[in-house]
Parts: sequence; C-alpha cells; structure tokens
Amino acid sequence: MLLKSKVCLTVLAIYEMVAVSVLHFQRICDAMFATPFCDSWYRYFLFCIIVPLVVLLILMWVRELVRGVRRRRFIRRAKSTVNGIMSGIRGKISENINTADLERVITAAILVGIKKYADRHPNLRHNVNHIMDVADGNVTVDLMSASEMVKPSRRRPSPPKRPTRSRKK
Repeated sequence: MLLKSKVCLTVLAIYEMVAVSVLHFQRICDAMFATPFCDSWYRYFLFCIIVPLVVLLILMWVRELVRGVRRRRFIRRAKSTVNGIMSGIRGKISENINTADLERVITAAILVGIKKYADRHPNLRHNVNHIMDVADGNVTVDLMSASEMVKPSRRRPSPPKRPTRSRKK
C-alpha cells in the first residue's frame, strides 16, 4: 500500500516539475499553446491542479468499476456453478428416489439433529414438554408461578484438568 503511494507521489512530483517548467518558459509555452493562454496565470491552475485531479478521479473510478465487474462476474459464475450442481443432484434424486422417501430422509435428518441437540442440552426435554403442555391446554399460563418457570442454566463448563507431573529426584 505504501509503495503504491510512493510511486503515485513520485509520478505526480515529476509531472508537476515538467508542467511548471514547460509553462514558465515563454518560448516553449508559445510553441505548444497560444500566446494569450501563456500570458494568463490560468495555465498553472489548469496543468498543476485540474489535470492531476481529473487523472486521479478517472483512475479511482476505473479501479472501482473494474472491481465491481470482477465481483459481479465471480458471483455470476458461483451462481451458475451452484445451479448446475443442484440441477444435476435434482435429476439424480428424481430418478432414484420418490417424494415420500425424500420426505422420510429429511424428517429423519431433522430428528437426528434434534436428538443430538437434546443430548447436549439436558433441560431441552423438560422445556419442550412444558411448552407442549401449555399448547395442549393442560397448564394455563396465568396459574404458573415463578418457581414453575424454566430458568436457563448459568453454569459455565469447568476448564479441562491438566495432567499432573511427577518430579523425579
């Protein structure tokens, strides 16, 4: 990043030196531009401020536009790749598995995930049963006391134990 700044500042400094030198000497300025232009001080403003700013803006926006085009091209390629993979999988699944079997597989995967989650969170079964009782109407929400409400566990897991080393004498 810093190297790019050094290069840009060096190019700008060399350009400014050449521009001021060309514009300062009357013969060179008259040979390149018209005499009335060389007699005004506008020439320094034009070539030392406006031209570098225009070049800077053009380079800055070209770089942003190129990045945007690359980003859109990458996203478009990723979408087409995923669509190709999904259409291939959809075709193979539709040839070999009917919708009822697919529903059973998805349901089984969801149940296995819930079981693994329940194994890691022991209060889940109690919470689910409590929610189901409330939904069935077996327990009314107004009659529940604060002691019946399920509170989340705030216990932190204990740190792993380090093996003890025996000292040799």
